Amino acid sequence: MHWRGEHEHEPEGNEENDPAYELLLPGEHTNTYRDRPKRPPWYKRSAYILLCAAALLFISTVLYTIDVFSGYSLRKTLSSASSNYVGSVVSHLWPEGMANRTDNWENENSKTMHALFKCLANGGCGENQTSIVLLSSPHFKDSIAGHTSGEDIWAISILLSLKEMGYTAVYAPHNSELLRTYRQYPDLVKIIISEGSDAESCFKDPQCTKTKDHPLGIPAWKMLAMHFWTGSSHPLGNQWTLSPENFPLLSPGNSKDNVYLGYSVERACKEIPIMPMDERPNQGFVYGKRLDYFFGKDFAWEGVSFAPPFPIQLVAGFSNDSSVLSPPPEGIDNMGVMPKHRFYEHLGMSRVLIGIGRPVLSPTPYDALCMGVPFINPIMHWDKKKPDDRSKWEAQHDGLKYESPPYVYNVKKGDGEGLWKAVKDALDHPIDRYIVPNMTMASLGARLGALVEKDWKSQAEQLLELRKKTGKGEVSRV
Repeated sequence: MHWRGEHEHEPEGNEENDPAYELLLPGEHTNTYRDRPKRPPWYKRSAYILLCAAALLFISTVLYTIDVFSGYSLRKTLSSASSNYVGSVVSHLWPEGMANRTDNWENENSKTMHALFKCLANGGCGENQTSIVLLSSPHFKDSIAGHTSGEDIWAISILLSLKEMGYTAVYAPHNSELLRTYRQYPDLVKIIISEGSDAESCFKDPQCTKTKDHPLGIPAWKMLAMHFWTGSSHPLGNQWTLSPENFPLLSPGNSKDNVYLGYSVERACKEIPIMPMDERPNQGFVYGKRLDYFFGKDFAWEGVSFAPPFPIQLVAGFSNDSSVLSPPPEGIDNMGVMPKHRFYEHLGMSRVLIGIGRPVLSPTPYDALCMGVPFINPIMHWDKKKPDDRSKWEAQHDGLKYESPPYVYNVKKGDGEGLWKAVKDALDHPIDRYIVPNMTMASLGARLGALVEKDWKSQAEQLLELRKKTGKGEVSRV
């Protein structure tokens, strides 16, 4: 029963002609047709029966006159009409987006979600399409916008691999966007790949993570943290921390339980034609992004002359840091900071890539190897008693310290003679394209697929029991 409150709308005017009375109190007002003679009950019932009979007769006639092929055609027509209707509805909810734009994350989301909802409505989803991976790290959106940091290159290879396996990848940069996006379809979300700082922030926010008091939040176990360096970067620990290199092997001290995801430059590199060796100039590329990398304790070749003992031109592409007053080492032709395509052009026409100690863990040596350019990898620290024990080495690129000539030449810091011998060997033993086996797209796809499909909830339950027993760590948000 509905009761009107004292502030509720009271219809104005005459009861007999105000339709609001019928809405509020149906059947309790006089009507202007009260003097019309009432029809007997059977009148309406007979009309209803006649109408139904006519409809049945029409349907029977149609079914009788339509043969099998026409029936199939009719079903196909109805199915097509239904599909068009669904497509129209989906277009209003998720516009198809601009097909010729791939550098805007919101536009990419529109295209992706349009395809997902359309396939759900039509029952035509591809393998893994109904499994959503939320890309919360801003490096994903930055990567499609053209950014080229190591984290961005890692992100774009994850994105490409997800798409190749058919998963629905949706951008949700930072926690504010992540919360809105996750709540739209929580049951379809397999995992969330975020930044460690965002995972930590969400974990501490009672309006972000799922708890007894906040059931609409994000389960902490669904969030995985991208972390380019060693160690943990997730409130649940190393087992939820994703690594670009095999840190469980390379740095077991603080990373033995990290998740080795890795990345690949294979797709981008193979889009660039490899330059035949006989067409390349006698050129070596000295890799250091900034002038200050040539000074200080992290410079691998202090006191080593950059006047090679054999003919070779050395080029580089570093920025001139205004805080550095000293000029770059003599013998290096600095071309300055270059656009991405120019950088790859000069790298690909070189015969060797020479590391100087920094930047560490850069993807550039992987690019070089894929272009047929060997890499000189400086070893910055080693065990003096066991100088050949690679497990104790700390290199400019630890991910390549287990590789060997003719692809990678590991040379100890300060060894000028060893440096130039390695350069000469690289010139004398050219290589074809080389992709480190665990850095291929196939290897990345295998690890990423296992990551998405893993039972993270069960692992979190085990962690919860451990924390309850030891009394160490948060338990209410696990």
